[in-house]
Amino acid sequence: MRSSSLAFPLVAALALGAGACRDSASGESRPEETRRPALSEREGYRPPDDAILTATQVEDFLKVQEATVRTFSAPGEPVPLEGEEGISRATLARAAEMRAARRLAVPPEEYLWVRERILEAEAAAATARLNADVLALLDRTLSSLRERRPSAPDEASVRLLDEQIASFEAEAARVRREAAEKEPEAIRANLKVLGPYRQKISAIADELAELRAAAPALDPPPK
Repeated sequence: MRSSSLAFPLVAALALGAGACRDSASGESRPEETRRPALSEREGYRPPDDAILTATQVEDFLKVQEATVRTFSAPGEPVPLEGEEGISRATLARAAEMRAARRLAVPPEEYLWVRERILEAEAAAATARLNADVLALLDRTLSSLRERRPSAPDEASVRLLDEQIASFEAEAARVRREAAEKEPEAIRANLKVLGPYRQKISAIADELAELRAAAPALDPPPK
């Protein structure tokens, strides 16, 4: 399913940290879970072949997001670690997420992979909603044009309405074709996994976006 020129607030909020570098996973041990291969720290995280999330991974993602919210909600400005002075708000937020992941024993590589899958799924859902809205608007417009055609005052007006109807019909057909295209199986499966969590993911993403916008960029210390 495709759609052009989309602006998705939730996706944008989540994507703010998507370009973070892939930090190596923490050496802290975690209980072995289904679909989470037991790998050494040096090997990093190996995603499942089917690219489908588990409920545990989504819950861990939310725990990291909530911990990041607490960091930015604490009194005073977030304090950068050594080497982080002068970084932007977005970079500081990414660093805070990685630190939160390590504190919670969530491997950063896995956290970032889960984030990417959530971004994919949310973008697909937003595209589906937008396509439905566009089709509803096109249908209303076509209905109005067809109602006006019988009362057109002259042939020129009829021709103009016919041209407009043909143009909107073509656009509606295009949008329907694109809306009918199935998303990859992994994205459809991940939307089902995310179903019970999407409202909470959206609320936390909105809160983080507000906190990041309010936090001043950290300037380097004066020399």
